[in-house]
Amino acid sequence: MSQTDGRAGTSDAAPAPGRVVVGVDGSPHSLRALDRAAGEAARRGAELLVLCGGLPPRRTAVPETDTDRERIRRAAQEVADEAAERARGRAPGLRVAAAGVREPAAEALVRAGRDAELTVVGTRGHGGFRGLLLGSVSLRLAAHATGPLMVVHGQPPRSDSPPAGEVVVGLKAAGTTQPVDFALRSARLSGSAVRVLHSWSHPAFPGIARKRPRKEPSEEARQAERFLAETLAPLRERVPEVTVHAEQREGPAAEHLIELSDGADQVVLGVRRESRRLGLQVGPVVQSVLQHARCSVVLVPVS
Repeated sequence: MSQTDGRAGTSDAAPAPGRVVVGVDGSPHSLRALDRAAGEAARRGAELLVLCGGLPPRRTAVPETDTDRERIRRAAQEVADEAAERARGRAPGLRVAAAGVREPAAEALVRAGRDAELTVVGTRGHGGFRGLLLGSVSLRLAAHATGPLMVVHGQPPRSDSPPAGEVVVGLKAAGTTQPVDFALRSARLSGSAVRVLHSWSHPAFPGIARKRPRKEPSEEARQAERFLAETLAPLRERVPEVTVHAEQREGPAAEHLIELSDGADQVVLGVRRESRRLGLQVGPVVQSVLQHARCSVVLVPVS
């Protein structure tokens, strides 16, 4: 795939509907993401764009030359080409394109993923420090990606067969059902069931100790049950072939979602990017699940 200026988003590399984008750098984490992305693209009947970005420019007194930029692009293209061959081997018949760009990986993936069905990355790449749970590229994409983003945890699939684990999705409010829609579509493709979790907490009053919980459900629990039933009813009708389990739990959403991630195929969360003093960020629940989930995590933008 030709790149006229070494940046993703040119006419040749512009993403289109029916495309899955995956970021690679040759690290084991990125190869897990590649294998997962190949399976996701195959199930969707989509093209797979394998993208390798260049290194961020270093501050130096010596200016970067055109030769330097071309060397970076060519090295990235070699990594992307090798990864594309691996994807073709895992999913014969899959349409695969490879792009090596000199643009930093996070920027290139944000650009390429704008119109993609899904962007896929590993938890961290070659640039991550040992023991770091989530790399800088993944964190930047979590804050800036405008389409669905999958951060792949765990081991690569052993075959192209659909995953057996549930699709777990957090539901916060009635007006933010985009994550549930995504989870239902993913589950229909993979043959998985969907588990929808809504968590809630008792109002906290300083200086007043809570009584021990009674055996019968509290009013908050009953409200949560009604909320789930009313919100999910039209969504169940839209995809009747998918089994949907709904549950409400008291307590921190992140803790429950991390617990449910053990044995799940993926956890799907809605994300509303917030502009703060240190830049665009995601909320604490998303950050915690991204760092500690035991399966892949998908972030779906909500308005």
